[in-house]
Amino acid sequence: MKTTLSVSIFVIAVVALIAGFATLIPQLESPAPETLDISGELSGAELAELGRSVFESAEAGCLTCHGLGREGLRAPDLAGIGSRAATRAPGESAEEYIRESLVDPCANVVEGYDCIMPQTLMQTLGPAKITALIAFLQSQGGEVTVRLTAEEAAGGTATSGGSTGGVAGATAEEIVANAGCVACHQIDAVGAAGKIGPNLSRVGARLTPDEIRQSILTPDAVIAEKCPSGACPPGVMPKDFGNRLSASQLETLVSFLGGLKK
Repeated sequence: MKTTLSVSIFVIAVVALIAGFATLIPQLESPAPETLDISGELSGAELAELGRSVFESAEAGCLTCHGLGREGLRAPDLAGIGSRAATRAPGESAEEYIRESLVDPCANVVEGYDCIMPQTLMQTLGPAKITALIAFLQSQGGEVTVRLTAEEAAGGTATSGGSTGGVAGATAEEIVANAGCVACHQIDAVGAAGKIGPNLSRVGARLTPDEIRQSILTPDAVIAEKCPSGACPPGVMPKDFGNRLSASQLETLVSFLGGLKK
């Protein structure tokens, strides 16, 4: 009886000690998924204001490439896009043009720019945020005509997006690992020793950022000459990274690879 009681007291003491120690460990908080607070019928101005927050968010990644009132880094300045959109495609409204440009960006490429925008916004943001974003872009020099449907509004207070098949991760190391780059490529900076595709350990010394971006989005456009087993064959690298990577992930990856020069 005494032995049983002693063991019980010992177990309780150990559990209490572990619980007390656990409270001393810093707890990491994951940011809550971004949501749209939509209640009732919104005016065009209110919807556009919601769209501004979407436009400026890291989730959408618009400011990664676009400027607003200044020349974009790799994509057009969107100031005044609301008025310009009405003249871009004859027979198509500004609303239709902007929506198509968001969900199928290669359909409306502005002259002088390449199609580098990933086709993932609808999966990443969801319909409510896309509609809010359209309203904001329309408000840049034009009239806001877009309205949320009842279905979109009903889902607006829930977490939007949640893309399927996307690549997880925010840092270059996470993206490289989760996208599967390490399985095929040698990348000394992250300890990858893949032997299928070309060695990327110094890729920034031989390719410009634009060329790296093209190699990710359209891998068969230019085939590298040398792979570990000889000439690099076409068709090996997946062609869907434009759909699976967000804009910010793509530019993080391009910046990381472009910096590999030594």
